[in-house]
Amino acid sequence: MIGIKLLDRYIANEFWQPLLFGIGIVTGVWFGADQLKTIFNLIMKSGVPLNLAFMIIGLHLPEIIVMTIPIGVLLGTLLVFNRLSGDSEIIAIRTSGISFYRIMLAPLLFGLLTSFASFGINEYVVPLANRTSKKLEFLALYKSELPTGQANFTYMERGKDLALNRVYFIGFYDGKKIYNVIILDFTRNKLVQIISAAKGLWTHGEWVLEQGRTYVLAGDSDITRILKFDKLVIPGIQNAQKALDTQKVPPKDMSISELSAYMDLMKQSNSLGNDIMVRYYQKFSQPLACLIVALAGAPLGLLARRSRSNLGLVYSAVIVFLYYVLQSSSGALGDSGRLPAIVAAWLPNIVIGALGVIILYFKAK
Repeated sequence: MIGIKLLDRYIANEFWQPLLFGIGIVTGVWFGADQLKTIFNLIMKSGVPLNLAFMIIGLHLPEIIVMTIPIGVLLGTLLVFNRLSGDSEIIAIRTSGISFYRIMLAPLLFGLLTSFASFGINEYVVPLANRTSKKLEFLALYKSELPTGQANFTYMERGKDLALNRVYFIGFYDGKKIYNVIILDFTRNKLVQIISAAKGLWTHGEWVLEQGRTYVLAGDSDITRILKFDKLVIPGIQNAQKALDTQKVPPKDMSISELSAYMDLMKQSNSLGNDIMVRYYQKFSQPLACLIVALAGAPLGLLARRSRSNLGLVYSAVIVFLYYVLQSSSGALGDSGRLPAIVAAWLPNIVIGALGVIILYFKAK
């Protein structure tokens, strides 16, 4: 038992250097390809100071690192088991009576640990870093604080049959007043009512719109009536106001608790879209990818013999490419509603995990 614990520690200690190397290399390439152009635009075109430009871009690093940690885990497990196989240590371990499945405990624990680390970064660091980056970028470009309100807000309200009842558009909301308001009302039989107002105020559970017009359209889109108003009360829009107060940051920059509250609000008006649900499930599936690729990377490392030392690297490149292709394609299919949201979020992990189990099964024979 002591020997087995020593074995776990021995294998686990081998992972960290390849992991940091893999994350560093891939993050550097990703960062250079995606962010250098932004840095040059900030410095050259907008005159942003060099230190502030690098601070803005550096705040995007946590989001990039979350994407590259699975690649680092894959390279780490691949290189470690490639070395153990090349030095015949795997053969020595197995001849001592330890099964290959027992050897896999160390990389699986390593994958689980990095999954927790990825989840923590994605949940607690990325939202704060992205919001701070946006504030600093706005300050650098426009020499003023980022407005605390919200611009170009759209909210769709649906009935229980999912038929569209109303569409609300707000040009700008400063936390108290709303400006450039347009409401499309489809609740009347064969009539569409369009309400347009210059501004309004949320008070006592109602919107009080000012300086606007109401257009009533018949089924054939002909305007049948135009009414001008100085003040118009719109009741029963509590959900729209809650969404307006909640959606001050895009869903991708929300934490799990924020996104969950936002989803509950959208469900109340039957306007929860598949894209929001996909983002929610990806909050869990993306960090767990570290565990999945660790499962696939260890047996891949054993495929690379001394005479074919690049074979495992080629296979790992295929695994990485397949994972991100699946992530992009299944995400797009989920956003459009062609795949259930939970399937779209978990499909890359399911496919890569299945491949890992198959490879593990044949290597354990």
